[in-house]
Amino acid sequence: MLYPKKCPLCDKTLVFLEDGVCDICEKNQPKVVAPFCMKCGKTVEDVEQEYCADCVAIPKSFEKGYPAFSYRDGIKDAIYAFKYKNQRYYAEYFSDSILQLYKEELQQLNLDGIVPVPVHKYKKRQRGYNQAEVLADCLAKELQLPMYPSYLLRVENTNPQKELNDKIRIKNLKNAFKIGENAIELKKVLLVDDIYTSGATIEACTRILLEAGVQKVYYTSVAIGKGYSG
Repeated sequence: MLYPKKCPLCDKTLVFLEDGVCDICEKNQPKVVAPFCMKCGKTVEDVEQEYCADCVAIPKSFEKGYPAFSYRDGIKDAIYAFKYKNQRYYAEYFSDSILQLYKEELQQLNLDGIVPVPVHKYKKRQRGYNQAEVLADCLAKELQLPMYPSYLLRVENTNPQKELNDKIRIKNLKNAFKIGENAIELKKVLLVDDIYTSGATIEACTRILLEAGVQKVYYTSVAIGKGYSG
């Protein structure tokens, strides 16, 4: 009663029987809709179009992506609050939304584990948590898979990606990640992040994982943006 849960999309206090989001937002969630890009998972305009313009122009190393929402409307504010305002309980709604769309397919991948995209230790100290790790923990529990929060480390505190163009984004992240010190051998992993925009972060993480011996990398995110060509 002192700290009631609020709808992530409109900030309205949830009432009895409202679960995750309020009844109004439940009908207007900006979920990705078919047809999808067969690589990154974003909505494409033509049912005969296999890949979006970004995935054609800049080939990706991961196998496939599973984003839940288009990065627009109320979802932008929800992710911002989740990331910067300590609204960690939003992870339950985000996880449920991902699994409503993809649970069966993710289970069929026979994943070895879930790996959150890491943040630099300085940012984690400032924020108090890594939002991708919070989301990954929810997903891991529902999928009954191990979650490895230190499998990937972010070793460079790079400039915010939103301030950079496509080529600089990729260069900016080239040496930003490394494999953590562990003896775990993973073959199929699911990377987890809050937002997929250009794909540069997921691509950088994927390449490091593949170099370390992982055979197949998939990713999921709360939302996906329009990308370079949107």
